[in-house]
Amino acid sequence: MDSPSLLLEGAPNFRDFGGHPTADGRRVRSGQLYRSELLLGLTPRDLDTLAALNIALVCDLRTPSERARLNNEWPSAKPARILALDIDAEMSAVQPDRWGRRLADPSFSVEKAHEALAENYRRMPGSFARDLRALFLHLTESPGRPILVHCAAGKDRTGFVVAMLLWALGVSRQTILSDYLETNRRYSVERLVNARTRFLPDLELTPTAHAALRVLASVHQDFIEAALDAVNTEFGSIEAYLEQACELTAQRRDRLREALLHP
Repeated sequence: MDSPSLLLEGAPNFRDFGGHPTADGRRVRSGQLYRSELLLGLTPRDLDTLAALNIALVCDLRTPSERARLNNEWPSAKPARILALDIDAEMSAVQPDRWGRRLADPSFSVEKAHEALAENYRRMPGSFARDLRALFLHLTESPGRPILVHCAAGKDRTGFVVAMLLWALGVSRQTILSDYLETNRRYSVERLVNARTRFLPDLELTPTAHAALRVLASVHQDFIEAALDAVNTEFGSIEAYLEQACELTAQRRDRLREALLHP
């Protein structure tokens, strides 16, 4: 498999998630929607690239404690508005700075790590409904201004929010899954494991904890499918979830597609 082209050397999971085809024959606009990990360790060239992208809004999906600890590096000449979208504080399996308590438990195995992540994904529809309402509102009221969606690693919380946005735009389920799994090509498990000192500077790993951490740092299709299945179970369909919980009415959805799809 070819290595993906990187927009930012210091943040390989930063990428444009436009360009996908939709069911009605249109295509998601490029240069409008970006997703990423936390932006740290950027090169001067990376900062120049960010400035050129002219991103107007940064949707930060991390908790207040995460934001207080680490901030994005950003070009000072091109400030962006921050939309802080606070998630359920109990979703600790998708928050790297809260992995320490689980990993310190000698019984926290690979299997338990996998189930912890799947359970957090099942919580995502309820946890993110309010935040998705705010994001959809911005995109329909301020069209044409590029946005960035990110969390800590750009894989779990970002993965769900991006999946819902692409679904609202009419992108197919298989394409959404492929976009989600693209993180495997860009943000290796080893990179996140090695970067754990950024989030948990005092964490010492036993072999069992190391194996469990590799699961927490990974991306698997069954994780995002756990979230999609939870939506279908609770609301009947993803379309119903978007309309009822996220207040994306048919009229707003038309405006969203007009703003973000090529005719």
